[in-house]
Amino acid sequence: MFENCSIIIIANGNHLDELYRLEVDADTQKEICLSFDSAVDDLISEKTRISFDGRYKPHSDEFLAIENFQLSDGIKDAIRDPLGVPTYTKENGEFYEIKAIFVGKRTETENTERFQVAFQRFRKEQYIATSWVNLFFTKDTFRREKNFGISISDMADCYYTEGELQFSSFYFARQIFDLGEYYRSATDQEVQAFTTNDKLSFEDTEAFKNTANTWTRRKIAMINDSDVLVNYKASEIKKLAKDAGITVETKNKKVVIPNDKEQIRVILGFLDEEAYKGPFSQNTFLANSKRKINK
Repeated sequence: MFENCSIIIIANGNHLDELYRLEVDADTQKEICLSFDSAVDDLISEKTRISFDGRYKPHSDEFLAIENFQLSDGIKDAIRDPLGVPTYTKENGEFYEIKAIFVGKRTETENTERFQVAFQRFRKEQYIATSWVNLFFTKDTFRREKNFGISISDMADCYYTEGELQFSSFYFARQIFDLGEYYRSATDQEVQAFTTNDKLSFEDTEAFKNTANTWTRRKIAMINDSDVLVNYKASEIKKLAKDAGITVETKNKKVVIPNDKEQIRVILGFLDEEAYKGPFSQNTFLANSKRKINK
C-alpha cells in the first residue's frame, strides 16, 4: 500500500503541527513503508467497525471510525509533493520535538483524489538520546553510537481512508489530532448550568466545578442530551437507582450530588445509563463505555 512513500514528521512543541520530511536511504524507506502496511493491517483487518460517538471503548476485535474527518490541507499537500516538504534537521543545534510520524498514498480516479494515510504517535522513549551510552552490535562487538537518532515502532495509531479516521484508542488518536469537534463535552457554561439544574442539589458546587475533568464533562453532555433530568422526577430516579443497587439520596425533591469523587462517578454514570445490576450475580457494575444494540 505505502510502497515508496515518503516518511513525514509532525512536529511538536514550538513548531506544533509543522511538517518535515525524514531523509532516509532507499532500503530504510522500504522497511518503514512495509512496517506501516503491516501496522494498518493489525489495526483494522478482520475487526468490526464501530462508529465513534465518544461513549464506547472498543474491544480488541473492534476499531472506531470518525466519518467525514477533515484531513488537513498541509498533510494532503505533503503527500502530493513530499519533496516540497522541508527536511527534518537541526536548527540552532537541536532537532524539533516530534508529535507523530506518518506515511501516505494518493490516488486519483475520475478527477477525484483519494488519500490513505497511516499515523503513529511519537513517544519520548523513541528518541535515542545522546546523553545515554547507546550500544549497537556490529562485527561481533558492541560499539557506542554517539549520534542523535529516533526509532519507529511497528504500530499504527490511526489510519485515514475514504474520508474517515480509524483507530482503536481515542486516547492515542487525540495525541495526534484535535478531536474535540467530533464528540460532545460540556463547556464551562454547561457545567455551570448543570450545577444549577432544578433536579440536582450539590453538597459543594464549587468543588464539583473545579474538579470537572474530561470524563465528568462528557457525562454532563450525555446526560443533558438524553433529557433524563427533564423526563424523570428525583423520586423516580431514586427508585430506579435502588433497583440497580445504587444509593441515591434526595433532598427537597432534588437528587443529591455528594462531595465525593467516587460517588459522583457512580451517580453520573447511572444518569448516563452506565451503571447497572448484573442479572445473574445481582452485583452492581459501572461500565466504562456503552454501545446501543440495534434490534
